[in-house]
Amino acid sequence: MNSAPELSIIQRAVLRCVGSLSLHAGARVLDAPCGAGALTLALAQAEFEAWGADTDTEAAQLLGERFRSVDLNTALPWPDGAFDAVFSIEGIEHLENPFAFLREAHRVLRPDGRLVVTTPNILSLRSRVRFFGSGFYGRDSRPLNESGRHPLHHIALATFTELRYALHTSGFRLIETTHTHSKPVSYLYAFYAPWMWLYTVIAFRKEKDPAQRKRNREILAALFSPSLLFGENLLLVARKI
Repeated sequence: MNSAPELSIIQRAVLRCVGSLSLHAGARVLDAPCGAGALTLALAQAEFEAWGADTDTEAAQLLGERFRSVDLNTALPWPDGAFDAVFSIEGIEHLENPFAFLREAHRVLRPDGRLVVTTPNILSLRSRVRFFGSGFYGRDSRPLNESGRHPLHHIALATFTELRYALHTSGFRLIETTHTHSKPVSYLYAFYAPWMWLYTVIAFRKEKDPAQRKRNREILAALFSPSLLFGENLLLVARKI
């Protein structure tokens, strides 16, 4: 393997959470999309059997036989139950069908396997204010360039509640909701939090189904946690059920 590219602030946050996943030494893990392969190599150095997958072949030389060129909008080239954990770092927001990817991640995970997803937090206070003023979220502050489809376009940005729904309807249960990092400027928007909380509580009161009302209390707690209010990127850990 060649020398690894530098880990991003998001990838470093993911590595810090690996210890809480209860993975054994030698566990088989998939990093998809793996980009340049920095996280995949770091996972390998942490004594996991780490595989990388991406449409871009930049990581091929770095990862060697542990790399697969894969369109993540299609079926993954591994059998059922092939991995103990799947890491999808800043990838799901680029996919044409995130639900299909989650179902594939579920398929290739072993029973009780873990899925780690990071994605832009478009429900942060700063992003909400930007959307209120412009109609565009913080991570896409202007219309996408329509001259051609680009694999790095954020075509599937999703709110926390939409991501939770996608996970829970694809065979997962969300077990941890946190963030990768925050920026000091985000805390200047804290003034808006009480008003948004009150508006959300009033909206949630319309739910009549007792089971969903219980779930809504969990959602409300997450929505107004520091991670959701001020985090730049969500870091979600889900368990295969």
